[in-house]
Amino acid sequence: MINYSLNPQRVATGSSYGASPDDEHAYLAVEQALKKMDDESIGSVLLFLTSAYAHAPQKAIKNAAKAAGTPQIFGCCSLHLLTEQEWLMDVEGAVAMVFPRDIALQPLTVMQRLNIAPSCVLTLSSPNASTIAVNSTSHRQIGAISSDEYGHGPYSVWQSGRVEEHEFSLSAFPDNLETHIIVANSIKRLSNNQRINLTNSHSLLQVNERRALDSLPIELQKTAQQQPYNLLCAISENSDIKSLESGHFKLHHVVSANNNTGEIQLSGRPKSGRHLFWAVRDPQEAEQSIRRQVTELQETLTNQPLFGLMFPNIGRGPEFFDGSDKDLDCFQAAFPDTPLIGFYGNGEITPGVSNKGLIRRYSTVLAVYCDKNAQP
Repeated sequence: MINYSLNPQRVATGSSYGASPDDEHAYLAVEQALKKMDDESIGSVLLFLTSAYAHAPQKAIKNAAKAAGTPQIFGCCSLHLLTEQEWLMDVEGAVAMVFPRDIALQPLTVMQRLNIAPSCVLTLSSPNASTIAVNSTSHRQIGAISSDEYGHGPYSVWQSGRVEEHEFSLSAFPDNLETHIIVANSIKRLSNNQRINLTNSHSLLQVNERRALDSLPIELQKTAQQQPYNLLCAISENSDIKSLESGHFKLHHVVSANNNTGEIQLSGRPKSGRHLFWAVRDPQEAEQSIRRQVTELQETLTNQPLFGLMFPNIGRGPEFFDGSDKDLDCFQAAFPDTPLIGFYGNGEITPGVSNKGLIRRYSTVLAVYCDKNAQP
């Protein structure tokens, strides 16, 4: 079992918010975090602001740097934010996590110049730059894509205290930290795995040697035609069918289904030779997924984690779980008083099989960081 009493708080979070996007919230969030810290000099800050700051985040970033005494401020804007204590929705403000120098977040480019190969890269991106971001490094990645109210931007991402013009950042923690990654899905499977035989742009034409529409269970074929957006198609990351079972797949909405041709149009571009299964979103399955994996992780750890990063999809959270964020509840129950920070994003970035970064939908990504040198 984890002995919580012997683990001093070396990482801490703070939050500040109100009805308007006041730049002072960033300063106050960092200041609140510093009050919880041991007496250590700060090496970096992870700062997330609500999307109302995206037009001009620089002053808020400078305020955070002033409070922390370091220019190493990393983060982005997103619609909703969270810490281990609360989620921030329908307000404007900031959440911050502060790190001492020996475990400070650093730009990936700096680590590469020092010949340090991180075990995992934190990738933060706007929707516009997400594909470029996940293809910009050969290292394993975790992270998320920023969100806003209407999906039109603007989006802001910053690294080392500066807003990134290309709208994504790659950073990492030093190798004295051990990373444990959980990816919790929120879907209920409706079919067996099937092979994609023929496609055309966004359309599935043939699946398992028959019309795509006929690959759906009979009771769902009418749903696909009348309420298509309720259905999801999970497509494997590569041609290996095992990638579906290991969770390495991308989710696409059904856009339309044609009973005459048997064609199914998706929100993404399917590829022949991949595999799929049909699914729907389901809160009960989502809660079971996160609870099972957090419990398994808790049982394997002998020390309290130093901190955690959590990136739920914006389609999850309290609204999805009928008023309570089950993802956050599970983390709090398993790791009480462990600092946690994150935001509800437009997509989640996780390690893949073929690719070191895979963009997912409707999942929650949780990364838990432990000190490799800590004594049980």
